[in-house]
Amino acid sequence: MKVELEIRKPTGLYAICLSRLNELQESYKNETIPFADVFEKICRNFSITKQQAWEILFLLRDVGFIEIVKFRGIKVN
Repeated sequence: MKVELEIRKPTGLYAICLSRLNELQESYKNETIPFADVFEKICRNFSITKQQAWEILFLLRDVGFIEIVKFRGIKVN
């Protein structure tokens, strides 16, 4: 008997946001992504305010997916 596993892509706001940040990180080649580019990408993709984007970033930081570099930007882990 064969058992097939179905691998699903993560969905939801946080998973999609993290994939968008990964796309940005690839273009910056492991350098810090400036906050201006982060907010442009997140706020425009999801039609949210800067305050809501900060809340998402802090949540992703608390979980350990990103690192926030003071006064510079973020790094995706």
